[in-house]
Amino acid sequence: MADGTAPNCHLRLEWVYGYRGHQCRNNLYYTASKEIVYFVAGVGVVYNTREHKQKFFLGHNDDIISLALHPERTLVATGQVGKEPHICVWDTYNVQTISILTDVHTHGIACLAFDHDGQRLVSIGLDSKNTICVWDWKKGRVLATAAGHTDRVMSLLNKCYAGKFRG
Repeated sequence: MADGTAPNCHLRLEWVYGYRGHQCRNNLYYTASKEIVYFVAGVGVVYNTREHKQKFFLGHNDDIISLALHPERTLVATGQVGKEPHICVWDTYNVQTISILTDVHTHGIACLAFDHDGQRLVSIGLDSKNTICVWDWKKGRVLATAAGHTDRVMSLLNKCYAGKFRG
């Protein structure tokens, strides 16, 4: 502008093209409302195939590389890369943040999985030890951590036996 001030305008995301499949697994799911949830760059996308509409979750500040669907199929957890990576648990209906989990992993969150009843969330970091973390995600509290495998972990399978999580 002539007076040196920025114009009073805002950008609005209308459509996301593409899909992140590189170095990711388990990254596309059907929700309870039969919408597709996935991610591209730093955006969580909820796509309604019947109405050909998208909703966007914009709670990340770097690329998302992991996603887990809650057993009730209405909530998802997404994890990102970066210097201060975090996990967002968010609602697929209104694309609003439910919980943010921080301060454990470095470099990024390679994979995520909810336990059988959705009370706990397991994450695996991108650090040299691929640190495994079990969260009480509703309280934003770490329940346990342990060193993982030295190779890059690409998937965390949720197999529950006798009420215990085994991945």
